[in-house]
This record gives sequence, C-alpha cells and structure tokens, in this order.
Amino acid sequence: MAFAALIHVKTSKMNDVVVIGGGHNGLAAAAFLAKAGFKTLVLERGDRVGGAARTSEIAPGFRCSTLAHAAAIDPAIARALALDRHGLQIIRPDVDVCAIGGARPLTLWHDTARAASEVAAHSADDAIRYPQFIDTFGRISRVLRSVLAAIPPSIDDPSAGDLIELLKTGRAFRGLGKADGYRLLRWAPMAVADFAAEWFQDESLRAALAGGGILGSFLGPWSAGSTAVLLLLGASEGHPFASGWFAKGGIGTVADALAGAARQAGVDIRTGVDVAQITVNGETATGVALTSGEVIEAKTVVSNLDPRRTLLGLIDPMYLDPEFVRRVQNIRAHGTLAKINYAVSAALRFAGVAPAALTGRVRIATDIDGIERAFDAAKYGRFSDEPWIELTVPSLLDPTLAPSNQHVVSAYVQYAPYHLRGTTWDAERERLANAATALIERHAPGFTSSIAARETITPLDLERRYGMTGGHIFHGELSLDQLFVSRPILGWSRYATPIRNLYLCGSGTHPGTGLTARSGALAAREIIRRLSKVRR
Repeated sequence: MAFAALIHVKTSKMNDVVVIGGGHNGLAAAAFLAKAGFKTLVLERGDRVGGAARTSEIAPGFRCSTLAHAAAIDPAIARALALDRHGLQIIRPDVDVCAIGGARPLTLWHDTARAASEVAAHSADDAIRYPQFIDTFGRISRVLRSVLAAIPPSIDDPSAGDLIELLKTGRAFRGLGKADGYRLLRWAPMAVADFAAEWFQDESLRAALAGGGILGSFLGPWSAGSTAVLLLLGASEGHPFASGWFAKGGIGTVADALAGAARQAGVDIRTGVDVAQITVNGETATGVALTSGEVIEAKTVVSNLDPRRTLLGLIDPMYLDPEFVRRVQNIRAHGTLAKINYAVSAALRFAGVAPAALTGRVRIATDIDGIERAFDAAKYGRFSDEPWIELTVPSLLDPTLAPSNQHVVSAYVQYAPYHLRGTTWDAERERLANAATALIERHAPGFTSSIAARETITPLDLERRYGMTGGHIFHGELSLDQLFVSRPILGWSRYATPIRNLYLCGSGTHPGTGLTARSGALAAREIIRRLSKVRR
C-alpha cells in the first residue's frame, strides 16, 4: 500500500505541533500555539508561505496580488500578533465600489453621505434608503461578528463555556431589537437578488450589492442563501461593500507579517517540503511523512489544507469510519472563480468615471439578470462570454507595484466552473482570459492594447498549484448547510477530527470567510485548551 510504503526513513526531532500548510490560517494558528509555549513547525509545499495571500511579479517591475486582492484580518488577531510591527500597512480607499455596465456608472464612496449623493443621480428614493441600509447592515454585522469570533458549540456534549458563548450571542441578538432580529433571520436564506430589490430600485446599485453574495461561490444572485454569503463576507468590516482592505506591497505582505509574528513567537517554518501522509499509530496522529521520505514526529498535527484533501488524501482510509468518509466526500467545493492579473502600460479609463473612483473595487455587470445568465452557463459546465468581474487597480494607491505611470490590474472572473463539460481548463484558459479582457475593453477602450503581460489562474490551477480541492477559494461552499456547527461537517466543527491529535485550521472550518485568519486563531484556541488539559 502506498501509505505504508512511505514510512521507512529517518525521523527528525520531536515537535509539540506540526502545521501542514503555510497559508494565512496555518501561520496564525502556529503563531498562537508558539506563544502558548508549544514547539511548533510549519511545513509549506511552495517556495514561500502565504497560500492565497501572495504577491508575484507578472512582468519585470509589475507586482500584483496573485490570488486574493483583499483581506480582512480580524483586528483582534492583528493586535495580538502585532502585525503592524512586522510590516503590514493597511490601505483603505475612499471608494468602496464603482459599478460599471449599467446605463450609467455608479461610485459608492465609503463616506455614506457622499455615496448617497451619487445614488441620488440614479434614484432619489434609493438615496434616502442608502444610509438606512448601511446603518442596518452595520448593526446586524455586530451580531454576526460575535458568531464568527466564537468556537462552535459541541452538539453532543456542550460545555459550560459553550453555554456562556451561546448566551453572549443570544444577548447580542436580543440587543438588535425586534425589527433587526427579524431581518437577520429572514435575510439569511434569501436570494441576494430579492434582498437587493427589497432595498433599492436602481439596477446598477442592485448588481453592485449582489456581487458580494456570489463572490467565490457556486451561487447565482437568484440562488437561495446567497444573502448569507453577503452578510458573512461583509460582517468583518460591518459594511456590505467594504468587505476588506488592501495591503501596501500587495496582499503577500499579510503573509509576510504573519510569518514574521510566527517566527518571533518561536515557530520554525520550512518551505519546499511536501507532506505525503499523516502518520497514525493506534488511531492517534504521530507526525507526518514527506515525499522525500523524511518522517517528522509530532505530538499534535494541524492541517491548514482543506478538509477533503486532509482527510481523504493524507490519511489512510483504514483509520476512518466509512460513514465519516462519505460525509467528507459530500462536502461541496465546486470552484467557480478565476483570477487574471494584468500588467498595463496605461491607466484604465472608463467613460464617465473619474480616476479616483477606481481606487476601490470595480464591479462590471449590466444588471442582476446578467450575472444570473453567467451563472446559468456555469451550471451546465460552460463559462459565459460576459462574465461577472470584480477588478482592482492597486497601483493607483501603491505606485511601488508598477513602473511610473503604468499599472497592475487584479481581476476576479466569475463564473469559471471547475467542472467543464466536454473540454478542459488547459484548453479553455486563453478563451476565458480573452472573454474577460474583451468585456473590460468594451467599458474601458484601449485596455487591450495597453496589456504588457497577462496571467490567468483557473480553478484547476487553484487545485493543482495551490492545493485547493475543486479550486474552491473558501475550501467549501459558504452555504447554510456548511456553516457554523456544520462546517466542515455536523459533529466535527470544533477543529478536531476522528484521529486523535489531528486538527483542522483552514478555511474549510468555521468561519471560513476568506482572509480573516479567524479559522486559524480559533483552531489554535481550541487546540491550546485541549493540550493544556493534557499538560496538567
């Protein structure tokens, strides 16, 4: 058997904890574990840490956030690890979203009054409702943040701590008042198209809002539960459009800061090492075996990889109950987001849009139904020639990313289904990139001729190159049946696994809402609690 054949070479010095994968959650977990006094080693397959938080040079002098272009690291985590002292400089633009593709562009400034004045040119009624909407979203986000910051309770045997956390959340929910409490319960299962229509009349505003409910998910704006995605992704910043911030030097500086904090806490980080197997003895994890043949012993193993890759790829199936294996196999992780990075020789110019309006996110969609038509294609294994696009031009606020008067453009392209019908992503990569480029060109004439270099990353690339099963950026759908006590699966939401001393800490665990580092920090808290009991 391939699993058994690997365990035969030298064993290195014992570690308290080995973390598989140096993504942002793995680094955060490692840093907190080391700060708690545990000898911790991080093993990263790539040549550098970061996972989705990385910056790469796509052409000489042009540096762009390779995958994710925004982050929302929990402020409490950033303070606890002093990430600012390790080089993290947060950039918050004055603009949240510029909506392109409708009858007229719409710029939503972060200043609510200024945004409302822009909305008034589209709809006087919407301008009145916009501040009310932002305030309501902010109040509801406070309750959701308390859920996102808490370890899910045990279903079978809730502890006193679980009950206390539930009481805290209950008090926060009651504090919303009857109207907002009703809204939260009603909104979560709604389609984001219906949610947007409840508040606004203008199609550009509706489409801009709907983008937050479909980002990275195999959902269309008319899909039930897409509002929950919007609520969860916006909860960190308490805002439906400002769902994250940018980092000076590219998003890779987030990983660099986390790695710096981890090393300062005593973590040893090894790159260029590929874990082939988690070693198990008597249903207890004992370390890892590398593809090189080296075996690294550890009292505890923590995986930053997605649940399916960890439990179905690194564990001999003989150690897992068949029913558990079946449930892990059924975790939905159908990637639908592609990433295209551009180096361009000139600034983008959208008709009727001031350059300052391009410093935030630019969302390109004709209307909500246009987004839904792109999703329709994905449902049948195709991609639309008119995808939904969210792009940023980070070099507008951070000129160090590109040569003088030139720029980098970071574009999310959706829908790009992981499962293509009758073809492969290796064959379709350039056609997708050409479709996305043509759409941008339609709204920003001259864009195509300005391109000096282009990098296209498909969902298949996300799986092959970055280890995301199914090419899913969240390691599993953010659907109502795969959240909180059901993330990754019901009964195993507290980061532990059926293998003793083996834990999960990646985005496939609660809360799993992108570059926030909450999954890693919460996993570390639970692991520290359990290991501290053993120490005593």
